[in-house]
Amino acid sequence: MQPPFQKPIIGREAVLSYMREECQGLKLMPERGKIESMDQGYTSIKLTGKVQTPWFGSSVGMNIAWRFLLDPQDNIFFVAVDLLASPKELLNLVRQK
Repeated sequence: MQPPFQKPIIGREAVLSYMREECQGLKLMPERGKIESMDQGYTSIKLTGKVQTPWFGSSVGMNIAWRFLLDPQDNIFFVAVDLLASPKELLNLVRQK
């Protein structure tokens, strides 16, 4: 898994640990999705939408994309989370304590 601004997280247990530590209280609001067949039986899925996180306050909705690559057995092979914000938007964020 490749979260924004972080090194890749590899392995089932590492991903689960990350999700338990970093993803509590997220509100995911997918809006659009696209599925494409790839070479060698892989499938690409891209979802775009918004996410709200307690880090920045419940009223802040960040534009985000989730990208999944499924192997031929429909297992998740790769996940990336893309933060779709301008540098100005990122500079305006203040983490809530």
